[in-house]
Amino acid sequence: MTRKERHSRSSGARKRSLGGNAGNEPRSGDDNGAKLPPRRKKFPSSIHNVYKWYYNLLFILFLGLVAFLFWYGNKFSS
Repeated sequence: MTRKERHSRSSGARKRSLGGNAGNEPRSGDDNGAKLPPRRKKFPSSIHNVYKWYYNLLFILFLGLVAFLFWYGNKFSS
């Protein structure tokens, strides 16, 4: 194995060095070729909900700031 193949970050070099088994396939023959679902599908992330709440909160705070500045301006402008 050359140095390039040993230290390469591409998956092609790893597949060649592992003999085509990159860890996605079961190693024992007892599973009848059944693959596990990806971790992302088995444990879905809820980070998009956190982003939605965060941006909605920022929008509400901005509207509150605008309303406060209009009120403050009207009250003390006379």
